[in-house]
Amino acid sequence: MRVERGASQVLFGLLPGQTADLEGRIWRVAQWLDPVPIQLDQDAVRTTLLGAIAPWTATGMDDGLGRELRARMTVEVVGLNMDRGVLVEPFPPQWRCKQCGSIARARDERCSCGGKSRAQMQFVTYHNCGASGAPMLPRCRTHNAVAVRLPGTATAQELRFFCPSCRAALTRGGFPFQPCNCGNGGMLVTVHRAAVVFSPRFAVLVNPPDPADAARLRAAGGGARALEWVLDGMSADDPTAGRQTLAGLVETFRQAGLSEATARELAQAAVDKGEAEGGNRGADVAMPDAVRDRAYEEALSLASAVRGGRTRVSDMVAGTTPPLRTLYEGAYHDAMRRAHLEGVELLANFPVATLAFGYTRGDLAPGAARLVPFRDRGHIRAYGSLSRTEALLFRLDPLRVYQHLVKAGHTLPAVNDSRSARLSLLQHIEIPYATEELYQDLGGDVLRLIHSYAHRTIRRLAAFAGIERDGLAEYLLPHQMAFIVYAASRGDFVLGGLQAVFETALHRFLTDLVEGESRCPLDPGCRSGGGACMACLHLGEPSCRWFNRFLNRSELFGEYGFLVKAH
Repeated sequence: MRVERGASQVLFGLLPGQTADLEGRIWRVAQWLDPVPIQLDQDAVRTTLLGAIAPWTATGMDDGLGRELRARMTVEVVGLNMDRGVLVEPFPPQWRCKQCGSIARARDERCSCGGKSRAQMQFVTYHNCGASGAPMLPRCRTHNAVAVRLPGTATAQELRFFCPSCRAALTRGGFPFQPCNCGNGGMLVTVHRAAVVFSPRFAVLVNPPDPADAARLRAAGGGARALEWVLDGMSADDPTAGRQTLAGLVETFRQAGLSEATARELAQAAVDKGEAEGGNRGADVAMPDAVRDRAYEEALSLASAVRGGRTRVSDMVAGTTPPLRTLYEGAYHDAMRRAHLEGVELLANFPVATLAFGYTRGDLAPGAARLVPFRDRGHIRAYGSLSRTEALLFRLDPLRVYQHLVKAGHTLPAVNDSRSARLSLLQHIEIPYATEELYQDLGGDVLRLIHSYAHRTIRRLAAFAGIERDGLAEYLLPHQMAFIVYAASRGDFVLGGLQAVFETALHRFLTDLVEGESRCPLDPGCRSGGGACMACLHLGEPSCRWFNRFLNRSELFGEYGFLVKAH
């Protein structure tokens, strides 16, 4: 039997170990046949996965994946081989006679009642440790047989098992207790489609279209040069253009495995010889190691995003004539100013990779159940797809963000321009991970502002672009006070809705973003319960990788809201 499915359907619904309904039967994916290697920058992959598995690492439930990634183990990233496809097997191997309810181990096994048709049982077992299997069935000790009486519901506890020969009851209700091999309690039973049976875990990263670009970016100073480029306003298209810098050399030597002291000594020697630009351009300011690493990676992601092609409003001004020129110079500029945006850019060839790195069973909360990473012959494997789609980059005005945080009660040193605001925040913030419960107030407020802004943008932008809300996704860059909204394409083409908004209706969209309805239909309950819910800010899982946390409308429209006119 051969069944046709699209590549995205396979990635999100047919991963190894996952069950699926195909052609009226239940199957379990055994493997992807001869998957195609996807060449991604290994440093970016490892960094992205370390961030994604942070909840499991914090609880000791990552199955050693964090340790392996920090040891720089190679992650094999593969995509679907469309010619070979996916190999599936029938699961569970339990077949019920439609006439008498007798359960057999094979579909073609003849039933003693003469019935000729069997239906597959849809129940499977699972445990938080990651184990899964077919339920253990009670059998009559005399006749070694079992039958089931279905209650007409999907509740396992309401099933009645009995002997089809002597009609003796085998259970009082439901499946018998089945201990898990891990020794930590018993297996649970439910229908195979339930999310608790198999919850795939995904990560998203921006990767250059050409892997050689990633190597060149890192070799030329890596995140330090990229951060300097962001601090300079991203005016150049290539962050590595120009002379090497002190911070860039320090990062290069650090990436080569040298100590911090040795890296600085060698870099300063190069500056003293006139082989690199000296002075403090910003990327070398004192930052905690964790903040510096994340800020560098975000800056590299931004550099990778724009290398596929970028269009700024100023580019459109230079390439057109009235009346569009008047629109871009006037209405567009005014709308961005009212929205407190430093800039909006069109990324026509946004390179984004979606990676499935493992799964959990049982508790859906990240970090609560054991993460089962995908592995192949002892190597880490991630199943993914690399797409190039359209996107819009939104860069918040850092000075406005800084002033917003000060008004919110944070004590920060005085600054007078965007660059100094960025540098001061990098020295003081600690951005939390998606599931952190105890985090720095300043970092939490920065993330909450940017995340809330991104969600409102997606919800309003979907209507202007003519795209389903779940067809748009976010990529947050909180250390850079920016975010990207991209079309989460599920096919081989992009409709161009974001490009159309950028070229003809950006001013109307931004006006709606700032002045459109900001109340929630569920107020005052929503407002008193956190200021974000499904009716105002929440998005579906494909769009939000932050589990709809760190959201609050008050950040945008409260008394000191970022978007209120009196700000």
